[in-house]
Amino acid sequence: MKRILTYLLPYWKQMALAALAIAVSTFCDLMLPTIMSDILNTGVYNADLGYIVRCCLVMLAVSVVGLVTVLLGSWLSTTVVSGFCADLRSAVFRKVHSMTFEEFGNLGTAALVTRATHDVDTVSWVASELSGTVITIPVMFFGGVILAMGKDVILSLTLFAFLPVIFGLVLFVGRKIVPLWERSDTYIDKQNDVMRQRLRGIRVIRAFNAEAQEHERIADATRTMADTIIAANVSMGLISPVATFLLNLAAVLIVYFGGLRMQAGESLTGGDVFAIVQYVGLVTGGVIMGAFSIIMFPRAQVAAGRIGQVLDSTGMADPVERQDMGLTGDIRFENVSFAYEGAAEQALADISLEIHPGENVAIIGGTGSGKSTLVSLLLGFRMPTSGQVLLDDIPTSRLSRHTMRRNISCVLQNASIYSGTIRENVRLGNFSAGDPELQDALETAQAAEFVRSFPEGLDHEIKQAGKNLSGGQKQRLSIARALLKEAPIYIFDDSFSALDFLTEANLRRALGQKLNGKTQIVITQRVTSAMHCDRVYVMDRGRLVGAGKHDALLKDCPVYREIYISQTGGDGFETE
Repeated sequence: MKRILTYLLPYWKQMALAALAIAVSTFCDLMLPTIMSDILNTGVYNADLGYIVRCCLVMLAVSVVGLVTVLLGSWLSTTVVSGFCADLRSAVFRKVHSMTFEEFGNLGTAALVTRATHDVDTVSWVASELSGTVITIPVMFFGGVILAMGKDVILSLTLFAFLPVIFGLVLFVGRKIVPLWERSDTYIDKQNDVMRQRLRGIRVIRAFNAEAQEHERIADATRTMADTIIAANVSMGLISPVATFLLNLAAVLIVYFGGLRMQAGESLTGGDVFAIVQYVGLVTGGVIMGAFSIIMFPRAQVAAGRIGQVLDSTGMADPVERQDMGLTGDIRFENVSFAYEGAAEQALADISLEIHPGENVAIIGGTGSGKSTLVSLLLGFRMPTSGQVLLDDIPTSRLSRHTMRRNISCVLQNASIYSGTIRENVRLGNFSAGDPELQDALETAQAAEFVRSFPEGLDHEIKQAGKNLSGGQKQRLSIARALLKEAPIYIFDDSFSALDFLTEANLRRALGQKLNGKTQIVITQRVTSAMHCDRVYVMDRGRLVGAGKHDALLKDCPVYREIYISQTGGDGFETE
C-alpha cells in the first residue's frame, strides 16, 4: 500500500485543500443544530419573531457556505482521484510493457487487465478517503459528541452505550469479508480469462457446436464470483441498518430521559434535547462512514497487493546504458542453447550459425522447431541459457536494447494491426515519414493496390486487430511498416504465410531490390520462401540440422528434402 500511496504525492496540495473544504462543510453541518436549538430556546420560547428571522438568515448563510465548500471539496477530491488513477494505470501499463515473457506468462493477460481496471478502481477509494472522508469522520464524530455533551453530559453518555456494539459488529464483519474479497478478485481474473478464450476461439466453438459447454464454463466462473461478491455485500449491508437502528434507539432514549429530566426541573430545555438528537444523527453518519472505511481498507490492501505484483516485477533490465551504435548487419550464434522456464527440454540446443552483412538468409523448419525462439534471442527478448549471440562481433549482453531495436526491423509471426487509419498503422515504423515514403513502402509490400481500392486510401479506418482486413492484407501492411524503418537488419518471421504464391513471388522480388545490401532473415515453413535465398538453415526439434543452398540441401539434408517433397509433391526433384 505504501508503494501505491506514493502516486498521491504530486496531488498533496489539492488533497489538503479538499480536506480543508470538507472540514469547513462538516463544521457548518455541526453548527446548524446549535442554531436551531437557540431558535427553540430563545425565539420560540419568547415568541421573538425578529430573533427567529435573524437566526434563520444565519442558518441560510451557514448552509450556503457548507454547500460551496462541499462542492469545492468534491471537485478537488474528484480531480485527485482521476489523476491518481490515470498515473497508476499508466505506471501499470508501462511496467507490463517492460515485463519479461516469464513474468507476463505467470500473471496472464486476464489478471493484468483486472489489475489495470478493477484493482485500480478499488485502490482509488483510498485517494477519495484521504482527500475528503478521512477528515469528515473525526470532525463529524468528535464534533457531534463534544457539542452534544456541551448541551447535556448525562444524555450524551446514552450515545456511548451503543458504540461498542457497533464497532464490535464492524470488526466481526471486516474479518469475515476480507477472504471473500480475495476470492472474488481471483474469480474476476478467471472470468476475464475464460471470456478472452471464448472470444478468441469463437469460430472453433461454433464449428464444433460447443456453445453449451462454453456457456457452462463462463457460468461456473460467474456464479462463483457473483456468490462471493453477494455474500460480501450482504455482510457489509448489515452494518448500516444495525448501526442506524442502535443509534436511533439511542435518540429515542435521549428524548425519553430528556423529558423525564425536564419534568424534574433540571436545567434542560426542549431545544437542548432537539440539538442532542440531531447530533446523534451526525454521529451516526460518522460512525457508519468510519465502519465502511474500516471494512474497505482491507479490500483496498488486497487490490494494492495485486497491483504491487506488477509494479514490483523485475522487467527486462537493459544490460548496459543506452547506446546509439550503428551496426553493419553481421550476425553470429555461437553454441547457443535456450530452455524455457520449467520446460523439460531445451527449445534450442547448441545452435551455431553465421550471417554476413547484406546476405539474404532463410531459416526453415516445422512448427515447434525453434525458429521463433531464435528470433526472440536475436531481438534480445530473451537471453541464451548458454552460448552467445553476437552482432558485429559484440555479444548482445553488451548491447543496449535501444541499439538492438534501432538496428533491427522485424515483422513478427502474428501481424499486429491496430484500430485507426492505414496511415497511422504503417507510420508506426517511422513517425517522420511522409506520404511518398508510405506509398513506396506499400508498393514494395504489394499493398498499394488494395489500399487504393478503398475510397479513403491511406485514411481508410481499420477496426480493432484489423478485423476488416484479410490475413494477407494485414501481413502486407506489417511488412510495409517494417520497410518504412531504416535498419541494417530485416527479419520476416513467417510473415508470408497468408500470401498466395504469385503475390509472394512479386514481394520477394521487390524486397530484393528495396533491401539490396541489407541483411535479410526469412523465418518460414514454406520451401518457396526459402529456396531463392543465399543460404538456408534447416531446424528440427531445436537443432540446426542443415545449412547451405537449396540444391545442396535437397541432396544432403533429409529434413529439408522431406519438407520440399511434402509441399511440392517432389516436382523438379528425382529420388535415387
